[in-house]
Amino acid sequence: MPAKQGPYWEVETEVEGMPFRVAIETTGDQEPSQAQTEFFKKFADNPDLAFARAAALLFPEYVKWAREPFPHNWREGFVFTGMSVPLGGDELNPWDLSFECLKDRGGHLFTCTFENGQPQELQVDG
Repeated sequence: MPAKQGPYWEVETEVEGMPFRVAIETTGDQEPSQAQTEFFKKFADNPDLAFARAAALLFPEYVKWAREPFPHNWREGFVFTGMSVPLGGDELNPWDLSFECLKDRGGHLFTCTFENGQPQELQVDG
């Protein structure tokens, strides 16, 4: 799919039996690479890893939106619902992880963006 920041492949699949959306960054009309497939699988096979990578941004916003302390088990507060896969599967390129909040009234989507492999910004939609 062509986009303002560059083309990408969009895939709808499931992670742990729940709907999951993946955007795979690409160049031109290139298909996703093996490195990108492995990047996706690393997080899809281990949502706890995805949450751990985004936790620093998710904790304070959860408390703000849900108006309650963060639960002991992150899965009581969020569902891992999507991600983007960076060019070349290289986490130093921009990418993101998305989680739906289970405790706020609006079912907001919390998307954590990463640059140079580090969490940078949190966007809340919904």
